[in-house]
Amino acid sequence: MKYLVYILLFCFSTLKAQNLITNPSFEDIDSCYGQPAGIGFDVFKWSGCKGWSNPIKSSSDLWCQNPVVGNMVPPLIFSYQKPRTGENMGGFVILVDNATYSYREFIQNKINTTLEPNKLYRLNFYYSIDGGSASGGCPPNQFGVYGSATEFKDSSVFFLSHITPLGTSDENKFMDDTLGWYLCEIVFKANGGENYLTIGNYQDSSNTTFVHGCDTTNWEGMTLASEYYYLDDFSVEEYYDYSIPNVFTPNKDNVNDFFYPDVIQMEDWELKIQNRWGNLITTLNKNNPFWTGENHSDGVYFYLFKSESKSIFKQGCFQLIR
Repeated sequence: MKYLVYILLFCFSTLKAQNLITNPSFEDIDSCYGQPAGIGFDVFKWSGCKGWSNPIKSSSDLWCQNPVVGNMVPPLIFSYQKPRTGENMGGFVILVDNATYSYREFIQNKINTTLEPNKLYRLNFYYSIDGGSASGGCPPNQFGVYGSATEFKDSSVFFLSHITPLGTSDENKFMDDTLGWYLCEIVFKANGGENYLTIGNYQDSSNTTFVHGCDTTNWEGMTLASEYYYLDDFSVEEYYDYSIPNVFTPNKDNVNDFFYPDVIQMEDWELKIQNRWGNLITTLNKNNPFWTGENHSDGVYFYLFKSESKSIFKQGCFQLIR
C-alpha cells in the first residue's frame, strides 16, 4: 500500500523546466521612467531593465512603482489591476485602422540560452487588457513570436507585418476581459541559433482579426481603434507532451485500429503494456510506436509510461474493444 501511494505521488508530481527568458517579470531594473515611452525611445534600456528592449520605432512601455520621470504609478495609469507578480510589468498598444494605417508595439528579450534547430519551444506570458478610456475597446486576437541570432532593431518602422513569426497564439483562446490576467501560449519550432525573441502582433491592418466584431468603416488616421495590453511573467521552455488513448478498436475498419501514444519531443519514451494478470505483452518506444492487439482478447490492459530525460512516470489502463 505504501508503495502504491508513493507511485501515485510520483505520477502526479511535476518538475519545473528551465525558463529561458531573462528577467521574466521586469523586476531587475536600475530605475523607473514613470510614463508612456515616446516614439523611438527604448524605455527598457534607459531603465536598465535586464534582458528587455524595444525593437522598432513604435515604443512599448515599462511600468513600475518608483518612477524618477513622471508620476504614472500602477495602478493609477488608465484603469487596470496591479502587476501580476512583483512591482513591475511591461505594456504595449496594438492600434489598427482600415488598410491605410498600421501601428504595433513590440517587446524583445535576450534569452539566456541559444535555441536548438528544429526543436519545439513554448512561450507563455500573462496579459491584461487596459479597459480604460484610452483603450479603443477592439482587441486584436493574435500574438506572435519572432527569433533572431542578434538583437533585432529597426528604428524606421511602426509595425512588422512584413516578417513571418516562428509561431502565433490560438486566436480562439484570446480573451478580452478587463478583470483579470490571462495566459497566452505560443508553441513554435526554432530555426536554430536564436538568441533574441520579439513578441507582438504581426498582422497588418488589412488582415487583423479581432476578439469580437468591430466596425472599422469610420476608422481614419490615428483614431484609437486599438487595445492596450499589460504584460507580465514571461517564460520560454522546451516543449514536450504526450497523450495515451483509453480505448482502441482493432476490428480492421481503418478507424482506431492501433494503440499508440502521441508523444512530442521525447526521444527516450517507453510504454510497457501488461494484461490483467501483470504479464508483459509488449514494449512500445520510438522504434516500435504502436500495438495492433492481434491475438489478444477484448478487455482491460494496463500500461506503464516513462521518459527518463523528462522525469515522467505514469501508469494507467485502457480498453481493447472489437
